[in-house]
Amino acid sequence: MRFITYNTKNFRKIEYLRYLSEDVKNEIAIVSKVIPFKTNNYVVDYLIDWDNYQDDPIYILNFPNRHMLREEQYEMVRRGVEQKLAEKDLYKIINEIRMGLNPHPAQQITNIPKLNGENLKGLQHKYQDIVLFFPTQGQSCHAHCTFCFRWPQFTKELDLQFSMREIDKVIAYIREHEYIHEILFTGGDPMIMSPVTLNRYISEILDAELDNLEVIRFGTKALSYWPFTFLPAFNEEAEQMLSMFKRIVDRGIHLSIMAHFNHYVELDNEIVQEAISNIRLTGAQIRTQSPILKHINNSSEVWARMWNDQVNLGLVPYYMFVERETGPFEYFQITLQEAYQIYTDAIRSTGSLAKTLTGPVMSASNGKVQVMGIVENPLDGNKYFMMQYVRHRDYKQTYKPFFMQYDENATWVDQLNQMRVNR
Repeated sequence: MRFITYNTKNFRKIEYLRYLSEDVKNEIAIVSKVIPFKTNNYVVDYLIDWDNYQDDPIYILNFPNRHMLREEQYEMVRRGVEQKLAEKDLYKIINEIRMGLNPHPAQQITNIPKLNGENLKGLQHKYQDIVLFFPTQGQSCHAHCTFCFRWPQFTKELDLQFSMREIDKVIAYIREHEYIHEILFTGGDPMIMSPVTLNRYISEILDAELDNLEVIRFGTKALSYWPFTFLPAFNEEAEQMLSMFKRIVDRGIHLSIMAHFNHYVELDNEIVQEAISNIRLTGAQIRTQSPILKHINNSSEVWARMWNDQVNLGLVPYYMFVERETGPFEYFQITLQEAYQIYTDAIRSTGSLAKTLTGPVMSASNGKVQVMGIVENPLDGNKYFMMQYVRHRDYKQTYKPFFMQYDENATWVDQLNQMRVNR
């Protein structure tokens, strides 16, 4: 099967877009000048219900709409397009909007480590035992999620991308820090790379025989957006990819595919189910994660079904995230108390094997902070969020419950105050 992508320059070629009015198409074209847009024929043909596309979660997940920008932002870009501004003048407007969308939330820029005084701009080291590697060739995706917190990776007009090719420097950094036990290939999506390219990175890592490296992870949306990556019957490169997975496992390194599924629809066809089976046959494990998103999955029924379906397919539910404060987050965000209620209602409806999942979790500046509960203090009669860090820059600070003052409108931990009890 051919890999066909659609972006703002050619998305009008998609047959199903006959359902869209010219006004909607124009809105997509305007918003996608700010929010990167890309989809493909698998998403369009297999995942979207075009008879009800306005409310379809996968359509909203892929196709930008005007409400993902503030009205004044949308109007600025629309007027610039209609006035046929020079490209440099239009991009000045666009980039001013982008810089106001908090392109690097949770102070990601501070996670860049140094090796011999040199910044490794394709590496992030936030938690003691793991590094994130952004291979240059993997800084794209099979399709772009409209909520994506790493949208700056896809905006070439701004110099905001994390990426590097020098795997030898990554290896040297891991060797120098013996407490690093994991490397996570991320992006973008490392599964956008050909297996030949990806295998070069993996071969150098394996050949280095790093005694401290125990786990390799790939963060990917490929199972949702292009499962043919793992189907030899449809893709001649798939066998090479699966063989590489098996080679990692056979070397005694734990391999985990960190799969992003945002809705159970993405699991509900034979193509993705066969791809999942093929990966598991290599000995790799597949863990799943997603943010909770208004308009897409802010329903306990959706999450409970998704987790149960994942378990039945042999996947391990891992994280439910709170949408990060970046990009069009205002369109997707829900309050912390809503997120907690959806999580508890959903997890109560699942079997035991889905309870491996941690949530709801915010990837904040200091680490991943979990909302554990909403409690009332008998001393002052006030409600509080009970929280803990399940990951922290200082690992000694993990799994220590603490309390934040309850705010029914809060959508992020930074909006809350530390508990003060009136005695």
